[in-house]
Amino acid sequence: MASKKCQKCGKTNPHFFTHCIDCGAKLGSDTRKDEKINTHLKAGLVLVVFVILILFVILPAVHYSQTFGQNMSEKISEKSGVDSQIPEYPINHAVGTNEFQITLSSARDGQNTYNSNKFFLVSVDLKNNQTSGNLKISGSDFELIDSEGASHFPYSMGSKVMYDLSPSQSSSGELTFVIPQKVTVKKILFTFPATSATASNRNVVAFTL
Repeated sequence: MASKKCQKCGKTNPHFFTHCIDCGAKLGSDTRKDEKINTHLKAGLVLVVFVILILFVILPAVHYSQTFGQNMSEKISEKSGVDSQIPEYPINHAVGTNEFQITLSSARDGQNTYNSNKFFLVSVDLKNNQTSGNLKISGSDFELIDSEGASHFPYSMGSKVMYDLSPSQSSSGELTFVIPQKVTVKKILFTFPATSATASNRNVVAFTL
């Protein structure tokens, strides 16, 4: 059984005594035992903290990183797949369906503007092939992709806000884009107007420049 040694007279006392049986001096605790207990407590505390870090910080972070990376990879692959399915045509090539036809007759740089930008002008010929029903063409149906992969929508469509084509009507117009001076134009995307056949799945074509 553990005992306490008096630091004053050297007398050995039972461990539960608080004062020396011989000289009456106050007895201290077993320092070595206390140090051993403190060492075990510190080791246990470190272990608990380490487990908490693994469960609530490291593992969630790894899971989030893997999930985020997978989602980004899927989105990039999905976008690449969609882009690769878009048919491409040169300018001055009529593209259309039984309902509508479009031709990009010219595309050229315009004057430089403020903030290192420039105008880019695209002439289009539009035709409603239907014998009944109007077709509406807006600026949001056109999208310019530059050499850096950035998208731009028309700043204006000539003097019109929208082309409203009557049955069998043809119309010509000019789209004005504002793009950085340092880039070149890669292609123009066009989304066909909604008709009874394509209202839920509008076709997209690209004109390469």
